[in-house]
Amino acid sequence: MKKKRQYLLVDDDTTSNLICELNIKKIDPEAEIRSFNVPEEALSCVKDVCVPNKEALCILFLDINMPSMTGWEFLDEFKRFCPEIRSKFVVYILTSSIEDFTTEKKKYSCVRDFLTKPLMRGKLEKVIEDVSELMPEKTEV
Repeated sequence: MKKKRQYLLVDDDTTSNLICELNIKKIDPEAEIRSFNVPEEALSCVKDVCVPNKEALCILFLDINMPSMTGWEFLDEFKRFCPEIRSKFVVYILTSSIEDFTTEKKKYSCVRDFLTKPLMRGKLEKVIEDVSELMPEKTEV
């Protein structure tokens, strides 16, 4: 039996998290979604491998600009976790910035892609397709 797709949203903006959740549920009604406004709480969850279906990958949408901890600081902590934990997550950066993140992309190899906010249906469908190619037999929509 295929596993439900899982998502972890980390953004201090509750509206952005809500938009993500609504769009995910439209495309993937059976999705398991955990949302965090405090990046430190999300890191604790990741460290404890909060992923219910441990065999499946979890799509992590991470905001860059947050007041208590930036997305880069989050990723610096994430990189310290053991490979077994890190391998459970596919990281996508969400940003409202128009910056070029080429340098950061090289520094943070765990980041699959950079997406502009808000996360809309077309972008989300591409992410799901991308992640499905990584583990097609393990997840379903």
